[in-house]
Amino acid sequence: MNKIAYLTKSKFTHCLECPTKLYYKNHDNEYATSQDDNDFLQALAEGGIQVGELAKLYYPGGVEIPYSRNKSVSIEQTNELLQQDEVIIYEAAIRHGLTYALVDILVKEGNRIDLIEVKSKSWDDKEGFYLQNGSMRSNWHKYLYDVAFQTWVMQKAYPEFEIRPYLMLIDKDTPTSVEGLHQYFKIEENEEGRSEVRLTEDIADMDLGNHIMKTIPVADEVALIFNGEAREPESELEAKGFDRWINGLCELIRNDKKYPVSIGAKCRNCEHRVKADKLNGKKAGFNECWKEDLNWSEAELSKPHAFDVWHAKSKQYIEDEIYLMEELNPEYLEVDEETLYQQPIWDDGRKQRQLAQVMKMTGRHDDSEVILPGLFQEMDRWTYPLHFIDFEGIAPAIPFHKGCYPYKKIPFQFSIHNVYEDGRVEHAAEWVDKRKGVYPGFDFVRELKKVLEKDEGSVFMYHHYEKTVLNDVKKRLNESEEADKDALIAWIDTLVNEESPRYLIDQQRLVVKYYYSVHMGGSNSIKDVLPAVLNESDALKEIYSDPYSGLSMKNKVLCQTDESGKVINPYKLLDPVGYGIPDEDEIEDLDLDLDDRITEGGTAMMAWARMQFDDVPEEERERVFEALLRYCELDTLAMVMIYQHWESLKNQS
Repeated sequence: MNKIAYLTKSKFTHCLECPTKLYYKNHDNEYATSQDDNDFLQALAEGGIQVGELAKLYYPGGVEIPYSRNKSVSIEQTNELLQQDEVIIYEAAIRHGLTYALVDILVKEGNRIDLIEVKSKSWDDKEGFYLQNGSMRSNWHKYLYDVAFQTWVMQKAYPEFEIRPYLMLIDKDTPTSVEGLHQYFKIEENEEGRSEVRLTEDIADMDLGNHIMKTIPVADEVALIFNGEAREPESELEAKGFDRWINGLCELIRNDKKYPVSIGAKCRNCEHRVKADKLNGKKAGFNECWKEDLNWSEAELSKPHAFDVWHAKSKQYIEDEIYLMEELNPEYLEVDEETLYQQPIWDDGRKQRQLAQVMKMTGRHDDSEVILPGLFQEMDRWTYPLHFIDFEGIAPAIPFHKGCYPYKKIPFQFSIHNVYEDGRVEHAAEWVDKRKGVYPGFDFVRELKKVLEKDEGSVFMYHHYEKTVLNDVKKRLNESEEADKDALIAWIDTLVNEESPRYLIDQQRLVVKYYYSVHMGGSNSIKDVLPAVLNESDALKEIYSDPYSGLSMKNKVLCQTDESGKVINPYKLLDPVGYGIPDEDEIEDLDLDLDDRITEGGTAMMAWARMQFDDVPEEERERVFEALLRYCELDTLAMVMIYQHWESLKNQS
């Protein structure tokens, strides 16, 4: 018996912007995606299934439909439960024709059904679903269309019931009133490799404290979607109306057909745009679409794409039929090429930086790096010793500690490298909190303060994460009764107050403003800038071809080359964290929607979170913490390497 292919809510949201993707999703054994086969990692990253279990506890007494590969079994069990006058069902299975949906929480009272979709996304009462002009915020589309799909299926399957749709979301303005709330929800892998949550306490013994989730009615939003008023249609199929849209997608599945290809700005972030080295024997749907629509050859597909320009104006490029970087020129980008490398700062509109990337990556200029003189002027204002700092932290949906708000950043680790005026480099300090069940933020600041208050040297971060973390700890200090809170807050202000002479210097901003190497592509991530400067700098190659030793990394040669003579990214030379924790490449490949909870540092976040559970063996905990210290050490050393390269160029000039 052939397995029936249904239009599920995950397939529907997958092809929300592009119906063509439905075909690739239905043939996932042939087509690669950036989110391939890592349910366990996704669960760890988002905390989604933990949030789902918490939501059930807020609606106690329900009956859970067990997962079954045979959907008809789940549908039959759901139908039997719906015969009751009042019932709460978790993971109710609903089918109509070829549409199928699992409802997170279904509450039936008489002829009324509350359909509750649980998401780990945060909710802000002040922001809501709409912009000031009354249009629906695009970042809510996939969540609201998800609920709309489920509502449609249920209305068709059970027309005799009144269906009321809801989103259940994390209330970011409500702190937890209990300690260790997260400890109730232990993520494990079952025998089938699926992620599941094991409750560590009996429900009767759990103290959930304040509800940190809100149930938001979305009937009005679903009505707008059904009426085609929520957004401009993304396809001709959607423009026909919701009923015909759904039925049209079902028809594509039934006939195993691909919706006609239509390339657009939507293609830039398509899950089926997968690099050749990540395909693992599968095909890339993005390549197939662009070949079909533009009659492209493999040679054209291999050229630098216009989408890869830093801050690319994808929609404008598509409208102007510009698809490759080589099709961009100074006139189009509105930059005077004659002054491209002479301005003291990059143009505020980013155009100069874009043109520099385009000219370098397409071979119209030599492939030497670009460094503008304004950087050297800024460097002359820095005070030695220079301190390069990196934090690792966690921003969990379910707070770890009493008084903490969902998604507020909690630091648990730092590293500091110093550079002295004579060029000497020192790994000055590192710290990681290994305790379980203790809020680490206050001790984190105390330890950081001990190191940095010894002098008035300039302090550097990479991007704004460190400043955000310090501000979050400052807020928690203000609400605390710590004896030294005033002194800690005053010290934090020396780093985060813009009027302070020691205001944190953002090295990433300096990269964006003054520096470009073709090895960076369109990225300013430290994970890409580090190998770029190593490939550019003979001085760095000489220094780091010798073994490096800091406080945790010992005798590590960080400048190694591959068969082509290109420097290997030093981050790839570190041993894995272990204990099932993914590395950064795996996290980036997922392309998760994480509300900025995971960018760089996702590996550290997940590793430390897992070490908070009591059943992790002590020996394994120590191995993980040692690996975390090495990763954090490399982050600050990477900042030092970037500085060293700039300093050598400054001396040469």
